[in-house]
Amino acid sequence: MLFAACNPTVQFDGPMPPDRPNLPNIPKAFRGVITDGDMLYVIGKDTLRLGDEVLVNGEDFLLRKVARHLVFSRPVVETGHWEVVVFKKEGNTFFTGSFDGHDEPIARMQVLLEGGVERRKSEGTPGYSYFLLSPSTKEFKALLEEGLYDASGESCPLPNGGVVRPSGGIPLSN
Repeated sequence: MLFAACNPTVQFDGPMPPDRPNLPNIPKAFRGVITDGDMLYVIGKDTLRLGDEVLVNGEDFLLRKVARHLVFSRPVVETGHWEVVVFKKEGNTFFTGSFDGHDEPIARMQVLLEGGVERRKSEGTPGYSYFLLSPSTKEFKALLEEGLYDASGESCPLPNGGVVRPSGGIPLSN
């Protein structure tokens, strides 16, 4: 899943979208258990369990909403910037997407963002290259509405069926 991306090729200067309040809880429609092969993802009221890793909303990540998207922002330790993953609900399915550094979306982002797209390199050895974006809320919304994130094949049924099932009986929150 996209929660566990190692070195995001597109990062943001802060949690997205700026100037929007953080959600105190994960919306009920997204809570449940997702099985992906041997990996188990447990989405609770305020926690995400990704295999052996437990992430807490408000400490390890922030959630915000904009343009019919749920936006997951997580700090990138190596750079001090933020990785962003988006979730969009359509009917009984939700889609996950991440921003990537492919030429076509980066070129379009360059046009949409007043400050453009800045190419950076992380510190340390070996380091890696990434693009830094600093959009306003309006610009971030335009990125979402134009679908400038990669949602290739990442979809799951919501907790009312399929491989995502209600969390009944599993302790999910702190």
